Amino acid sequence: MRWLFVLALFACHAGVQVAELVIDGDTISLRKRTAEEPESDPASTPIFLLGLDGVSRELLYGLVRDGKLPNLTALIGGLDHADLDERLLTNLPSTTIPAWTAVFTGTPAAINGVPNNEYFIRETKTFAAPAPVTFVDSSATLEVYTQGAVNKLVLVPTVYEKIHATDPAALIWVVLSHLFRGADTMFVAERTAFVKMFAAFVEDGLPTEERKVTSRKPYEALDLGAIEGLLAHLETGPVPDLLALYISGTDLYAHVAREGPDEARRAYLVEVIDPALGRLVTKLRARGMLEHRWVIVTADHGHTPIIADEAHSIFTGEDDAPGVMKAAWKLRPFRAKVAADDPYNAVLAYGGAFAFVYLADRSRCTGAAPCAWDAPPRYREDVLATAEAFYRNNEDGRAAPGMRGTLDMIFVREPRPVASVDRPFEVYVGGGKTMAIDAYLAAHPHPTYVDVARRLEELAVGPHGERAGDVLLLAHNGDRDRPEDRFYFAAPFRSWHGSPSRTDSEIPLIVANPHVSAAAIHAWVGAKLGDRPYQRKITDLVLGLRAHAPR
Repeated sequence: MRWLFVLALFACHAGVQVAELVIDGDTISLRKRTAEEPESDPASTPIFLLGLDGVSRELLYGLVRDGKLPNLTALIGGLDHADLDERLLTNLPSTTIPAWTAVFTGTPAAINGVPNNEYFIRETKTFAAPAPVTFVDSSATLEVYTQGAVNKLVLVPTVYEKIHATDPAALIWVVLSHLFRGADTMFVAERTAFVKMFAAFVEDGLPTEERKVTSRKPYEALDLGAIEGLLAHLETGPVPDLLALYISGTDLYAHVAREGPDEARRAYLVEVIDPALGRLVTKLRARGMLEHRWVIVTADHGHTPIIADEAHSIFTGEDDAPGVMKAAWKLRPFRAKVAADDPYNAVLAYGGAFAFVYLADRSRCTGAAPCAWDAPPRYREDVLATAEAFYRNNEDGRAAPGMRGTLDMIFVREPRPVASVDRPFEVYVGGGKTMAIDAYLAAHPHPTYVDVARRLEELAVGPHGERAGDVLLLAHNGDRDRPEDRFYFAAPFRSWHGSPSRTDSEIPLIVANPHVSAAAIHAWVGAKLGDRPYQRKITDLVLGLRAHAPR
């Protein structure tokens, strides 16, 4: 079956030119070169970036050091020429779309405008949901590829656009990634693989334990189909100067696997991905692509086991977060699009351990008229009043019994107009009072959490920080030892992420080159990561290697 679309890409705020998005079979053609233009730039530093969704640092490094991933080890040229970094942290919330947006733009969410898998854009009243959580809609995720949905949402240049700005001849291939604006070509699996994957993910994600669809085969089909397409395109022609390969099944299967996320991810890496990498390594060697190529291996977040039932799932029912708000607010319906005249004055967006709460100025929302969302809410009457409602319900459960005792922390900040640089969040402690995050954590230690205040600053403080909402809700999740004591903002699943815990936050970063020692790479990478070793620094690594790689 052929999959063919010709669509116009949105001209984003980063100043990118409107281009055609052409999907033919397994290929999305993004850029056409004239006969006079070079096919590639073999004089530039070649790079291969492998992105493993949902793979935590400890899990991946353990498999590599134990010899369980021989083909990945071959790809990086052995451990003598690879730095296995122990510092890199994901963003908050530790979720897929904002994480990879940070990786491929080099900017935090408050700058690039993508704070979560789903979020609300006040000035346009748009509910952006490239990976929806509060509702089920596979078409929203398909639009990532058929319409460049994430490409349109990102408000800054991508690493690919930055490379082409200085080196127009560079040949950039991207495989299966959500963000591919500025590349030459993007390869995907055939449409049938997408359809089977979405069907399995939705079916497995439902709460009943009687579900029979537990196979990982649909996720394998998606990843292996994309790799097969890449192998076919590597047979002849110019080889890419930058190749970015994204693997999604490690995360998607971990969410639903009955055996739990750790066993599921280990088996998927060992039994599915590593053998496929073996074929890819053989092809790359045959084309001379590994002799001098830098290899970067990273991920976006880890995983935390949870209980797949309605008692632990904080979802969209009257006994959950909507129940806390129903007396004072009219919530936006939980779907991608609503009527333009819908008079909602509050919006909820979910992301595993976190929920974002967006509020309108209720004094300006009267009757059935739609609210003016480009104006901020009032701090005391709207923001603090809502935080107090959640705080009290967390203690007594009067408004929504199902939400009692589920929240670890509630964050608020004084709202500013959309065009302003936003303030940092503080912890709401009841009675209209707040505490700075670091001060609160000093008084209430959370030993499993890492670098909370600065990571939330990257989420919230910037020209687009308001997209993180007016109130943040953090569930008891990464702070709890037992799955039975954990809660999460999503439909029932068996694993989720998003929290500030080390389990969710510590991600791998392997940088390797067959002609450079591990020690030299380690020193160079450390200087690039600096005192904020966050995943957005990977763009700095890519650009740094192309400008002046260590020897």
